[in-house]
Amino acid sequence: MELFAYLNGITELGWIVRNLGPLVGVIVFFIWRDYRREDKLLTRVEELEDEQREVILPLVKDCSAIVAKNTLVMEQNIKVMERLERLFERSLT
Repeated sequence: MELFAYLNGITELGWIVRNLGPLVGVIVFFIWRDYRREDKLLTRVEELEDEQREVILPLVKDCSAIVAKNTLVMEQNIKVMERLERLFERSLT
């Protein structure tokens, strides 16, 4: 069993069960199992966060540049539209 590979010396499950009783052995087992599960979960969450940083950060930078360029173009278009509107109004009078 994998548990015995990780528990050695004084913390060996057999020693705990013999000297402290099966209830303590069961408690130690569940604490150890939950610790391993939480450790694996933490590792996975960190991997996902790193992946998100690697993927999303460049996309955000690219999108910011595109939005800035789009804003500039829209401002230029507004200026052109205002000029055309003034010219059109002059031509009507």
